[in-house]
Amino acid sequence: MSAAPRREAEIYGKGTPTREAVERLANRWTVLITYALEDGPTRFNDLRNRLGVSAQVLSRVLRDLERDGLITRRIYPEVPVRVEYELTPLGGTMCPVVHEIRRWAEQVAPAIGEARTVYDQRSRAS
Repeated sequence: MSAAPRREAEIYGKGTPTREAVERLANRWTVLITYALEDGPTRFNDLRNRLGVSAQVLSRVLRDLERDGLITRRIYPEVPVRVEYELTPLGGTMCPVVHEIRRWAEQVAPAIGEARTVYDQRSRAS
């Protein structure tokens, strides 16, 4: 019985590739960016406007995704310069997972809203 926790610690321990992959996917912006890029190459400002994220946060997450090989950044020598982001084949492997997360979120959103209302009412009453 003690072998299972040790094995998990080896797989999900800090700094392990598995933990880093899970942490990358757990980032809310990764999920939203993946979903947005599934339609094809997208410009930075289009992503920023669509997601409602600050330029600083979007830049950081895009850089991390590029470093992990999940997206590519293509610069076009135009005036003004055009930059587009696109999922790589590796990044595309996240799409089925992102769709499942979206389906789950849509299914439980009403229950979460109801639970929050009940909690907030109890908190105000205390």
